[in-house]
Amino acid sequence: MCMPTLERRVQVLFEPEEYALLAAQAEREHRSVGSLVRQSVRQTLSPPAATRQAVLERLLARADADPRPVGDWAGVKDGFERPSLRVVG
Repeated sequence: MCMPTLERRVQVLFEPEEYALLAAQAEREHRSVGSLVRQSVRQTLSPPAATRQAVLERLLARADADPRPVGDWAGVKDGFERPSLRVVG
């Protein structure tokens, strides 16, 4: 897997509590704080249509894998949308 070349440095200042939360999340995910921040930026800047497309693709893949009727649509829909809406993933 080819790692992208990072070309621009940006300084961002966080409140101590914010940084502690970021650092804890990064540690849980075994990654750097910078990686977590870059992912958040990508998610924030990604067009909503791409998010909807990803949700639709996951929903269709699930339907192909298990074509039985869905019992609680609101719960299933929430389960598919939540991962796409998380800032941290």
